[in-house]
Amino acid sequence: MIKKVTDRKYLEQIHELGSYAFNSNHTKEQRDIYLKKNESIDNYVDEVDGQVTSQIVSYPYQVTINGQVMGMSGIGDVATYPEARGTGSIRLLFEAIFNDLHEKGTELSYLAPFSQSFYRKFGYENIFDYDEIRIPKETIVQIKPEKTGSIKRVSWENKEVQETIKELYRKTLGTHNGSLVREDYWWDFVLTFNQGRRLAIAYDDKKQACGYIVYGLIGASEFMIYEMSYTNLFGLKKLMTFVSSHSGSFDEFVSTNLPDPKIIELFTETQNIVRKTHSSMMARIVNFKEFIEKFNFKSSPTKEIVYLEVIDNTCSWNNGIFKLSIVNGKSTCEKIDSSNEPMIHYSGSIQRWTQIFMGRVTFEEAQWLNLIDSKNESTNFSELFLPSTPRLYDYF
Repeated sequence: MIKKVTDRKYLEQIHELGSYAFNSNHTKEQRDIYLKKNESIDNYVDEVDGQVTSQIVSYPYQVTINGQVMGMSGIGDVATYPEARGTGSIRLLFEAIFNDLHEKGTELSYLAPFSQSFYRKFGYENIFDYDEIRIPKETIVQIKPEKTGSIKRVSWENKEVQETIKELYRKTLGTHNGSLVREDYWWDFVLTFNQGRRLAIAYDDKKQACGYIVYGLIGASEFMIYEMSYTNLFGLKKLMTFVSSHSGSFDEFVSTNLPDPKIIELFTETQNIVRKTHSSMMARIVNFKEFIEKFNFKSSPTKEIVYLEVIDNTCSWNNGIFKLSIVNGKSTCEKIDSSNEPMIHYSGSIQRWTQIFMGRVTFEEAQWLNLIDSKNESTNFSELFLPSTPRLYDYF
């Protein structure tokens, strides 16, 4: 039986199944933190004879898309016991989640795929990448020390520290296209569940906070940068001075989450820096109409009318032809009768429209790659998109 659960006994079974499926061995403290976190999210299970056999958790997040806050369901802990696989329970769970999200008007959903092809069956597509940057200690010492201002190692237990870091995130990383509007429970989970994470805050000469770093000391080999935020160049240089001050203790300095890979331009010799781009999370538009009516286009006083066909084999409410009326950067969106097919300007799957509207590919690139079908190009639609690159600094 598919159900949405909140009782402690179900949360414990969800943790047990997740631990089995992902071969996790949590401490008691981590288990307690996990269970507390799940009290704040939506837990969907397939129950057979009182036992959870399959599960999906849905985090009720908000995200920033082109400066506009939208609802997003973060999908995690998709798991089934081996003996229950092949029963179609995961599809049923997704159907239940999508139906609930449709009723709520939630615009988007993200997830971290174990298999991209598997999740494409549910309408998801590649959206986010991340850059892995490895800097040897011989290179990190090239950073010119910033001697003014100060930097302090701090503890997350301090309430003032929490507010400072949250505010810095809201001003910086939280403004990037696709990034999370982080809830308090998520901050607490990330910085307490993942043991060994350390914090430092950079201040200018006026004692104003201008950046923070979340980092880890991995054995005697790696200094790991988990997250770095800065409001200006001084904040960046002060944080990088702090990082380079560890050159006597670590052989390599690693990041998978820098907001701007161009940080490597701070170094005079870059040949030994290794940079790799990895595919990361996938996403899909869950409610196309609601998404479009919140989406920010380029402002133009001229009204543009365009007809888009959306092909969505999972969410029937998205499947069809939509009339977009766009003026001054905002749009109204109306689903119209399918008999008006000759009016279609462009046609594509929900996956491809998600990639275009979230900035994974430009409209022109999607046309060139034949990701969408251009049936009637007598519009200025391609000129109405704001340039944006999707960035995400969280994993769930």
